[in-house]
Amino acid sequence: MATFSTLTAMGIEDLDQISRFQVRPRSDHDELKVCFERSSGSCRPASLKFRFPRSQNPEVRIALQQAVEELGQLLERRNTDPRAAILRSLEQFERVMEDKMTEIKRRLAQRPA
Repeated sequence: MATFSTLTAMGIEDLDQISRFQVRPRSDHDELKVCFERSSGSCRPASLKFRFPRSQNPEVRIALQQAVEELGQLLERRNTDPRAAILRSLEQFERVMEDKMTEIKRRLAQRPA
């Protein structure tokens, strides 16, 4: 796999497990959220967030741009098969629903009848 120097410099080591990313503007900074494909029970984080302050410093803006470009390149390579992308989305949805159902059942079990 090609080197993605900006992502590596940000501390992202498991590039092959990145599933998606999102950039959100906040009041005084931009937030880059990188999500990973993790198996249930994994101790590794499901996502990482990075804050890029809005400043006059062009290096900060360039770093965010480079990170977004590298993430786009990485995911574009992987998402060439639309059927595989749909299957990944379904698997992610199933994981979210299973986690939510487990949480709801746990909360119901804690409440007195």
